[in-house]
This record gives sequence, C-alpha cells and structure tokens, in this order.
Amino acid sequence: MSMYTIPVKFNKDDILYTTKQMKIEINCHICEGTGKIKYNDKVMKCPECMGKGKFMSNKAVNTVIDEPYKISLTKISINSNGEITVKYKGHCGFSMLNRAEDNLFTSKEEAQQRCDELNKEKVFVRVEDIIIKDCFKEQLPSSRKIKDKLEYYKINGKFNKYIYINKDNVLQDGYINYLLCKMLNIEVVKAVVEVA
Repeated sequence: MSMYTIPVKFNKDDILYTTKQMKIEINCHICEGTGKIKYNDKVMKCPECMGKGKFMSNKAVNTVIDEPYKISLTKISINSNGEITVKYKGHCGFSMLNRAEDNLFTSKEEAQQRCDELNKEKVFVRVEDIIIKDCFKEQLPSSRKIKDKLEYYKINGKFNKYIYINKDNVLQDGYINYLLCKMLNIEVVKAVVEVA
C-alpha cells in the first residue's frame, strides 16, 4: 500500500473569504425601473416588466460573500487516474458550503480581485495567434513558478489565472500559462482581452 503526502493550503478553523455567482437585477429599459408608464394621459403598469421595474440578468456575476468562511472539514479524494481533489467544507454565516482551494481567499480584497478577473469578458484564442513581446522572451520565468503552475493545472484541469491579451492579440500577462499551453500542445485557450 503506497502512502500519499497531500499538501493542503488551508486548515480546520481557518477564517477565509469566498465568492458566489449570482444574477443581478437590471432596470427595465421601457419604464426605467419605475414599473409604470404613461400612455394617453394615464399611468399604467409597464407591459415589458409587468410592473416590476426590473429583470434578472441571464448572465451570472461573481461576488464576494460578506460573511467570513470558517473551515470545519477538509475532504481529499483520489480518482482512478491518481488525480487528487481537495475540497473544504465550512460555514459562511448560516450556510454550509463546499469550496475548492482556488475559491478561498485570505482577505476580502483578494476575493474581490478574483471576482473582478472572473467577471471580465473572455474570448477563445488560438495559442499560435498570441504575439509575445520581447520583454517576455528576454526574461525566462523560474523553474519553480513553472512547476507550481503545471502542478496546479494537473490537479485542477485548468490554469490558476487567465492569459491576458490586448485587442491585437499581444500578450499582456500570463506568459507562464502561454508556455505551458505550448508544452502541453493546447491549441486554443480562454483569454481576457484588456481594453486600454
């Protein structure tokens, strides 16, 4: 029987912050959120929103949960391919939530940064179409950083952050992930387009 040493990022009773996806309310474009319109000198219920004044968006946005998240249990599983999954069970106010490591943060600010990144518009781009500036080519990243990001990818099946490009497909951030795409023969990757 082989023994595994599985590093975990957080421990029981750690106080952290987490995020959730939720749909946001959008004001009705006909009544501008009032729920009423004026027609033939009469005030009536808006026929577009049925007097509610708002619609729920179809697209969910990521937000930080206000209450801190306290870990009560760590769940580790290993599938038949030997891939390890670490999940944390904990309380957030009165709610019991299960969270992965990449959805837990040591501060609200860190959680908000992740929400901001997730809420940005993303596009699929061919890796071969990404243009690399000389400043990236001249400074090779440390082997430790590459190893850590590769390990994260192997465990989670995704990168820990997006590749950032500008509107001309010039790489702005995420050079290590770009290198890993090349190494792993990933042809298409989801990227955030930075608007200047």
